[in-house]
Amino acid sequence: MENLYKNIEKHLHSVCFHPSRHVGSPGVAAAADYIEKTFREYGYTDVKQELFDTTGWRFGHMIFVDLDNGSIPVPGALACFFSRSTDVEGVPVWLTEDDLKRLDAIDVKGKLCVVEFFSESADIRGRNGIAEDLDKLGAAGAVFISAPSYHTNRAPSSKIQRSPYLKQLGTAVVAEKGAYYLANHKNHRYRLIIDADTFPHKSSNVVAIRPGTGNKRAIFGCHHDAAPFGQAASDNASGVACVLEMARLLKDQLPEWTFEFASFDAEEYCIGPNPVGSDSYVKSHPERKWEFFMNFDSVGMHFGQDVVHIAFPEKLPEFDTIYTKLPFKNGGDDRSFQCIGVPVLWFNTHAEFQDFHTPLDTIETLDFSKITRCIEEAVRLTKKFC
Repeated sequence: MENLYKNIEKHLHSVCFHPSRHVGSPGVAAAADYIEKTFREYGYTDVKQELFDTTGWRFGHMIFVDLDNGSIPVPGALACFFSRSTDVEGVPVWLTEDDLKRLDAIDVKGKLCVVEFFSESADIRGRNGIAEDLDKLGAAGAVFISAPSYHTNRAPSSKIQRSPYLKQLGTAVVAEKGAYYLANHKNHRYRLIIDADTFPHKSSNVVAIRPGTGNKRAIFGCHHDAAPFGQAASDNASGVACVLEMARLLKDQLPEWTFEFASFDAEEYCIGPNPVGSDSYVKSHPERKWEFFMNFDSVGMHFGQDVVHIAFPEKLPEFDTIYTKLPFKNGGDDRSFQCIGVPVLWFNTHAEFQDFHTPLDTIETLDFSKITRCIEEAVRLTKKFC
């Protein structure tokens, strides 16, 4: 296990150097290239980037200012993932939950709206639906409030609304400080400018395969894309570091097994009509019969409980682990494998500070020794299962 800690540090700094790894960005492409390069440096020859169709997002800049207060910026505002370009000014239309039920009766055409409604904490589709309705009614801009039960109150999540189907609606998000500012200046005139666009895109899963002499196969995975506007260190540069080091440590181990090491794109993407990320990978290889899938997503944070979520434990050998065993969560790349009956182990940290999906998800939130321990435990369990 020598050099493990230093390698983790290297991977994290290399991936987090690109501060926005959202679908279609230069940062996510650079991360994929780094992963492919590292697989090759570790001695893998069967390495490729497998492409699939997605919608990419280009972001240029955003301005959100209070015109009646010297054009000062609204605190902590960000553009939402997949926002379209807009330039709108005026007193906002505030929309409550009751207003959203009769949206057709409210004049929002060409206006800036503030959505004063918190749907369920993880209800991305609900907020996408609100944005899509406003888009169809001709609204020019919409401001959402980051759900306080799911993310930190200190910074907004740019992924709180992420519909790729908007035609002209510009969407932004604020957290607690920005929400209070807007609430205390409801009758002020604001200007929201967003320069952004969506475009057809080819995303890539990066895969390295170590062929075995037998007919048993296992896969180890993570995702390298991220919510916009941050290092995305825990979610999920931490998982990238784990998969790269699993590939290094297992390269010459258990030679009868075929091992696949995959880093998926578009996990943070809102699923559309076509399979993306790990789902695209599973559907592209229906002939493969994996004995288990180990998923590494958001591991090693300070002040959190390290856990492993398990699907189909009855299909695995009995095992003990240093981590708390929890039921399958259906929370990311693992669900694509669970849907076809593959046993899944998702290594994860239940963080006390919910900084993921926000600009606060930085390398400083991570404990490298905890990530080291995660990799060591995953290698131990792999040897037990094989």
